[in-house]
Amino acid sequence: MPRGSDPPARLRRWTGFLLAWVAASGAEHYGRALTSLNLKAHHLGVLILLQDGPMVQSRLSEHLGVFKPVMVSLINDLEALALVRRMPHPTDRRAVEVHLLPAGRSRIRTAEKVSRSATDEFFAPLTPAERRVFHDLLAKLVDRPPTQE
Repeated sequence: MPRGSDPPARLRRWTGFLLAWVAASGAEHYGRALTSLNLKAHHLGVLILLQDGPMVQSRLSEHLGVFKPVMVSLINDLEALALVRRMPHPTDRRAVEVHLLPAGRSRIRTAEKVSRSATDEFFAPLTPAERRVFHDLLAKLVDRPPTQE
């Protein structure tokens, strides 16, 4: 999708297409904003999940919905940036815990500002009330029971 372009008029009546278009555009916009912090959205997700304490690497994969090999790469990246550290689990020799380092906490605080700015830019066409409704509707879709296949 070319940056700054609009979907063709014939496709605007298709809600699913519009959702995919806006999601791709929003992900691109948010991704560019996080690049200034040398992060991607999933990196930030890992950091945020670790705020409440260390977490087993496989559990992080489950919470973020990424395959375990992807999580290994994400943690490798975050370790290279000195934002997290892997440590052996205290009671399970097979498990590895991921710990948030002080630099990781600091990066989260900076990311909050960058995220807020990127969100304000992207959602500028919406009023504050419309943004809240949109957010609540997205949360409702996330919270729905899984569909039966």
